Amino acid sequence: MKSVFIILLSITATFCFSQNKEGVITYESTMRIDVSRFPPEMRGAIPPERKSKNQLTFNEKESIYKALPTDEDTNREVTASGGGMRIQLRTPGGGDNEFYTNLEEGTSIDKTDFMGRVFLIEGDEEIDWKITGESKMIAGYQCMKATYMRDTIPIAAWFTPQIPLSLGPATFKGLPGVVLAVDSNNGRRTIEALEVDLRNLTDDEVIEVPKKGKKVTREEFEKIRDEKIQEMQEMNGGRGGRFIIRN
Repeated sequence: MKSVFIILLSITATFCFSQNKEGVITYESTMRIDVSRFPPEMRGAIPPERKSKNQLTFNEKESIYKALPTDEDTNREVTASGGGMRIQLRTPGGGDNEFYTNLEEGTSIDKTDFMGRVFLIEGDEEIDWKITGESKMIAGYQCMKATYMRDTIPIAAWFTPQIPLSLGPATFKGLPGVVLAVDSNNGRRTIEALEVDLRNLTDDEVIEVPKKGKKVTREEFEKIRDEKIQEMQEMNGGRGGRFIIRN
């Protein structure tokens, strides 16, 4: 572990003080779907992966992460012929979801659309990052690897001390540098920076706090989500039903 911190300090000392702490990062998010889990008559209609592009707009005080406009239908339904099963596909990170972070106050707001209702989830997910000794280049920046377990799901993130802000795509932050890539569940979902544009933000690139939606804590939202999923399972009674594939 000592060698890891030596590398980290070396990278930080070399780069961080010469970089602008303001700009826009464009990410590509990919969700891979195991179509073998679904009935044979549905597999041909389900794409093996879904992609979307998102942007992190930031300065030294705050940031906003949200989807870029797209012509693709990000909420497409696939219906099986017989059996009464429907599958709704949601592009990862797509739609009107936003994630706002205030670095000065140490707060965040996760704007999430769940089952047709918009929630403003306050509070960060608790992440116990473990920094490893691995490093690689992403979008022209030297990055270091950090990992943690979300329940039983392994998460790996690559962050760069060259941009010394504790930010990243959505909830993936809290490291000594901006997160430029994430691997969730051994490649089932990935997020990677395509372009890092460090510059002064324009007057049109305003970072606004999400305000429309029901304010809840993360614990309250998880309870609402779990109860709704349980309710749907009981209504379906094992006779087919509706599955939502999302990030």
